Amino acid sequence: MAFKLKAPYNISITPVYHVDEEEGVLGRANNNGTITVNNKVKNPEQLKEIISHEEVHVEQFKKFEKSNGKKGLDYNDKYVMWNGKKYPRKDGKIKYNGKWIAEGSKIFPWEKEAYSKENKQK
Repeated sequence: MAFKLKAPYNISITPVYHVDEEEGVLGRANNNGTITVNNKVKNPEQLKEIISHEEVHVEQFKKFEKSNGKKGLDYNDKYVMWNGKKYPRKDGKIKYNGKWIAEGSKIFPWEKEAYSKENKQK
């Protein structure tokens, strides 16, 4: 009879780098599969929450690649692509439903998904 053992610790292969970030940025998921966290964040619980949130975005990037751009998240300096739809991006804002909204806003569907799944992954 076969059985599976679950490791008593979390395993993540996502590289996390602690860097100087611009004012107001706590963390960032990069579409190369890495996460950067503001090195001013020292609270272990807050770090855990930030990394958990950004890991959702990393999974969204992977989904985008696997679906040939039909599902998931991607971005560059000029746009954000979510589930096959492009949203213009410039000066730290994204045009969504006709309005320019600051990046990271909870109004964006990719952010809603990340906030709903963060910490539930761990």
